[in-house]
Amino acid sequence: MKKTIIYSIISLILATLNTLQGQQLHRLKPYELVNRQYIDTQHSEKFAAIQVQDFQGRIKPISTLALELIRKIHGKNSFIYVDKENQKKQLTPIQVFIGMQYKPDSWQLLDFIKIEKKAIPALKDLIKINPSGHVSASQFFDFKGIYKLKSLVSSAYAKPPGKRTIFDKDIIKIDERLNIVWSIFNGQFLKIFPKIDDPDLTWYSPVASEIEFNKDDKHFISKIIPTYFSYLDLGIEKGNWQKANEVIELIKSFQQKNGKAILLSEKKVNTEIWFNKNHIFLWSLIGYTCFGSILMLLCFVRVLKKHKSTIQKIIKVVIFLLISVFILHALGIGLRWYISGHAPWSNGYEASIFIAWIGMLAGFIFSKNNSFTPAAAAILAICLLGIAHGSLMNPEITNLVPVLKSYWLLIHVAVITASYGFLALGSLLSLITLLIMCISTLIHKQETENTIQELTNTNQLTSTIGLYLLTIGTFLGGVWANESWGRYWGWDPKETWALISIIIYSFVLHIRIIIPKNYLYIYNVCSLLALSSLIMTFFGVNYYLSGLHSYAKGDPFPIPKWIYIIIPIILIIIIIPLLKKPVVKKEILVNYE
Repeated sequence: MKKTIIYSIISLILATLNTLQGQQLHRLKPYELVNRQYIDTQHSEKFAAIQVQDFQGRIKPISTLALELIRKIHGKNSFIYVDKENQKKQLTPIQVFIGMQYKPDSWQLLDFIKIEKKAIPALKDLIKINPSGHVSASQFFDFKGIYKLKSLVSSAYAKPPGKRTIFDKDIIKIDERLNIVWSIFNGQFLKIFPKIDDPDLTWYSPVASEIEFNKDDKHFISKIIPTYFSYLDLGIEKGNWQKANEVIELIKSFQQKNGKAILLSEKKVNTEIWFNKNHIFLWSLIGYTCFGSILMLLCFVRVLKKHKSTIQKIIKVVIFLLISVFILHALGIGLRWYISGHAPWSNGYEASIFIAWIGMLAGFIFSKNNSFTPAAAAILAICLLGIAHGSLMNPEITNLVPVLKSYWLLIHVAVITASYGFLALGSLLSLITLLIMCISTLIHKQETENTIQELTNTNQLTSTIGLYLLTIGTFLGGVWANESWGRYWGWDPKETWALISIIIYSFVLHIRIIIPKNYLYIYNVCSLLALSSLIMTFFGVNYYLSGLHSYAKGDPFPIPKWIYIIIPIILIIIIIPLLKKPVVKKEILVNYE
C-alpha cells in the first residue's frame, strides 16, 4: 500500500516534466540545477542542529540523519558536481537534504543514486547510467509514470532470502534507495515535531496529518515548512537568510516546548555534529597505515642490518606517533559512547573498531619485548578499520535492541571482543615469525633466530591472555543468556563457534607439550591458522548464520576477491621454512607451570 502511494506521487511529479517548465529543467546543466536550490553553508549548519527522530526512535541532529541518508543513496559522504568553470564543487549532506525537499524537481534530474557495479551491465538498457555509476531518479520512470524496475523488484522479493542472487540483492538495494529518495522528497523523514505529553514519545513529520495535535500546534506544523521554503527563495535570490534562520529558531522552540522529555542537550548535539564532520576512525586508519607500515619495515631492516642504534631511535619515534594515533582512536570510541549513550560495541561496525583498539593496546603492552608487536597490532587495526570503512558495514549509530539493554553489554561483550584483539594479534605475530623464518632460510643469521624466539614468546603471552578472556567471556555470556533467554547454553551458532575457538587456541598453546619436536615452526603455523576460527566466530556467524545473536547482524557481504590471493601467499610462507631444517631449541620459552 505504501509503495502504491509513493509511486502515485512519483507519477504526479513526473507528469510535470511534460510541462514547459519541466522541459526547461531537462535542458539545464547539473550546476544550473544545483544553483536553483543552493543553500547557504552557514544557514545549512543552523538547520543541521535541529533535532529529528529517526524511524528506529533515536533522537539526533538532522546533520546525522542527512549524512546517513546521503551515504545510503549516493554511496559517498557528499555530492560532487562540476560548475560552469569545469571545477569540482561539493554539496554537504545537509545541503543535499534541504535541497531535495525544497526543489525535488531539480533533484530528480541529478545523477546521484548509486548503482552497484555488477548491476550496471544488466540495467544499462533500461536506465541511463553515468560513468561514475550514478543515475537520476527520473530515469527509473517513463513519461507515463511506469516504474522500469517493477518486474525485477517483484521477482527479487518473491524469492526466499537464501535463494536471492547477487543481482537480486542489488536490485533490492536500488529499489530501497529510490524509496528513500521519494520519502525525502515528500518530507517523511522530517520527523521534527513532538506531540506534547505523548506517552510513546513519538515525533511526527509534517505529512502525518492523521495525528491529532492541539489546534495551535496543528496550525504551526501545517504552516512552518511552507513558510520556511518561501524564505529559502528569499535567501537564494537576494542572499537574505535572516528570515529562514528565524524559522529554524521557531522550530527549536516548538521542540523545546513539546519534546523536552527526550530532547538532547545543546552540548550533545554540537558534539555529534563535530563527530560527523571529523572522521576520527578514518584518520586513525590513515595514521595506522602510515606509521604501522614504516614501523614494520624498520623492524625487518633492524633484523638484517648490523648497525642498529640509529634505526632503534627512529623506531621509538614511530612508536610514539602510533601512540598518538591510538589516543585519537580512543577519543573516537569515547565520543561514540557519549553520543549513543551506550557502550560502543553493540554491532559489527562498533565491535571492529573496538577490537582494533584492543589489539593496539595489546601491542603497546608487549612493545618492550619486541618492536614487531606494535607493528603487528597496527596491521591488525588497519585490517579491521579498513573492513569497517570499506562500505561493508553500516557506521550508523542506533538505539539498542531490548536484549542488549543490560549491564552485561558492558561486561560480557567487552571481554569477548577484547579477547579477539589479543588472539588476533598473536596470530599476526605468527605470520611475522614465519616471514622471518623464510628470511632465515634464505639468509641465515643468528639475529633472525633470536627474533623468532622473542616473537614466539610474545605470541604465547598474548594468546594466553586472549584465551583467558575468551573463556571468561563465554562463561559470562552463559549467565547473560540465562537472564535473557532462560537457559545457560543452547548451541546457538555464536556459542558453538566461541567454544570451538577456545578448543583450538587451547590446543595451540599446548603444542609445546603435545609436539615438542620442531616446536617453533609448528606452533607458529598452528597459531596463524587458528585465526580462521576467530574470523568465523566474529564475521561468519554474525553475517552468514542466523541465531539468537542476530541482533548484531548486518547485511551479508560477498567474500572479497583478495582473499583468494592471500590464501596461496600464506601457504607459500608456511612451506618455505620447510626447505631448511629448523633450529630446535631445547629450552621452554615461557614457563606456564
